[in-house]
Amino acid sequence: RHHVWSQFTMCKYSRWGKRVTRKSDDFPRSGDKYKDDVVNFDSWLDNFVSMGNATDNHYNCYHPANFQTRALTSPLDDVHDGRGGFNPNMTLAMNTYKNLDFVALVEFVHESQCMLYYRLGDKAPPTAISYLDKSCHCEKQHEEHQKSKTVYVQHHNMGKRSNLRDLPAETLSKVATLTSADSFIYVNALKNFMDEMAWLESDDGLGRRVVCDNVLKKWESELAYLDGGRFNVTQLYHDAVVEQK
Repeated sequence: RHHVWSQFTMCKYSRWGKRVTRKSDDFPRSGDKYKDDVVNFDSWLDNFVSMGNATDNHYNCYHPANFQTRALTSPLDDVHDGRGGFNPNMTLAMNTYKNLDFVALVEFVHESQCMLYYRLGDKAPPTAISYLDKSCHCEKQHEEHQKSKTVYVQHHNMGKRSNLRDLPAETLSKVATLTSADSFIYVNALKNFMDEMAWLESDDGLGRRVVCDNVLKKWESELAYLDGGRFNVTQLYHDAVVEQK
C-alpha cells in the first residue's frame, strides 16, 4: 500500500512528477489538502484499474500495477509504463528475488542495517561496527541513538501519511487489485527476513534481540491486510524464532 501511495505523491508533488504529469491534462490534482489527496489518489487508481494491461495513459509517470514484481522481471532500466503489470511472470520474479544476496525492508530499515553490517564481518567500516555495537539492541537506552542515525532520502514534503488504514475500503480494494503479485512477493520477503533476523539474534549471530516488540507492534496493524487479512508480523517473528531454536 505505502509503495503505491508513494508513487502517487511522487507524481503529484515532486519536481520531477509535476514536470512529467503536466503533459497529461487529466492527472488528478484538485488541491494539496489531506482530503484532496484522498480523492485524487482514488481517481488515479481508477485510471489504472480500468485500463488493465493497457499502458497508454500512465500520465508519463509511474504505473503502479505490480511495480516491484515488474522490476524483478524486466530487462529495462525502469518499469514506469506498466508493461506486464497485471500478469507478471511470477516464477521469474521469485527466482530473481531468491538470487539476491541481500534484501532490506523499508519497514525495518534499522534491522536491515544490523543484518548487513553483521554480514560484512571484518570488511565492515568502523562506523558500521559502531552502529552494530551501539544500536542493534532492544534496550531503551539505545532508542535515541537509533532515531538520530537513520537518514531518509526525501524528494518532496507533501502528502506524507504514517498509515493508510483510514483510506476508504473501496480505495484500498483498488490498491489490492493493482498489487496482487507484489503482495505475494512481499509476504515471502517478510518471512525470509524474519528467518534471517531470528538467525542474527541466535547464539550463532549476535545472541541478543534486534527486532524489538515496539517495532513489531507499530507495523502489526499496518501490515495486517496482507495474505487476505490474516497476516500478523509479530506472530511471524515469533514463529521464526521458534524454528531457529
